[in-house]
Amino acid sequence: MKKDIVIAAVAVVIVVAVAFGLAAIRPNTPGTSSGGSGDGEDLTSETRPAADDKVVMRVNGQPVTEREFHLFVQSAPEQSRAFYGSPQGRRALADELVKLKVLEQEGRRLKIADDPEVRTQLAMMRAQIMAGRTLEKLADAKAEALIRTEYEKEKAKSFSLRHILLAYTGGGVPPKEGKQAPAPEAALQKANGIVERLRGGGDFAQLARTESDDVQSAQNGGSLGPANPEMLPPEIGGVVSKLKPGQISDPVKTQFGVHIFKVEQPTLDELRPMLRQKVRQQVAETEVTRLEKAAKVDLDDTFFPPAPAAPAAPQATPGTAPTQTNPPGM
Repeated sequence: MKKDIVIAAVAVVIVVAVAFGLAAIRPNTPGTSSGGSGDGEDLTSETRPAADDKVVMRVNGQPVTEREFHLFVQSAPEQSRAFYGSPQGRRALADELVKLKVLEQEGRRLKIADDPEVRTQLAMMRAQIMAGRTLEKLADAKAEALIRTEYEKEKAKSFSLRHILLAYTGGGVPPKEGKQAPAPEAALQKANGIVERLRGGGDFAQLARTESDDVQSAQNGGSLGPANPEMLPPEIGGVVSKLKPGQISDPVKTQFGVHIFKVEQPTLDELRPMLRQKVRQQVAETEVTRLEKAAKVDLDDTFFPPAPAAPAAPQATPGTAPTQTNPPGM
């Protein structure tokens, strides 16, 4: 298992390193050699860290900062980040960074970056990174006001969902540790009792923490976050779509267990991640169009010849009907 993760880390690190352009596209800054290159080349001249950057490792004198290390971790697949956050994973990633850096250094010695094709690829990569970060900056500058506007539209169509889930024998969700799942009929009976307590003024979040067998949502008071009835299983969507904010559902039996649902109006913070993505896309399209229209573009006509004109549609002679062409076989 560890070997597979480390092998995957190599690919991730190499891809991320190329995405960040390595040292070949970093600005040259004066520096002093730390030695270790073997050919007198200064390996630190292009990678001197900022004053506030903590250096966590060096490879032949070339520093790797804590910020750079965290960027590699953040760019790894989500399922791998937890491993890289552990001492074992951090050291495994450091081992792979050593391989990456020594190859980068050897490439500089061989002057790989002077190859015209490589320089073009690095320039294109740099342009993509710059374009992406520029769009983020432009979008973030206008996002908040638009998010609030979109929230007013979206909150009427969305809802925040909470549930209490009771396990039963044969259901898909196991009971809490140390408890035994009851028969389905007993789970339904218990759920009816909880519904009575809730409709009598009981606190849903508190009862979810103490009674729900869905351990993950129970920690958050039974919260499942914003939901869309159309994206839920029919037996659940059909129930919650009829509830008004604040209402408690009757028990709903599914393959997972017996559920009790509560619908609430979603808060701005709950919808913010979804709205931010939507708004960013809108702003990005607007800003790209604005910049594109303002740009002065000169094309080489020999490389971009004009597109051939479309053939003109035949025109009927006045006073005659247009000729009809029948398909073959007609």
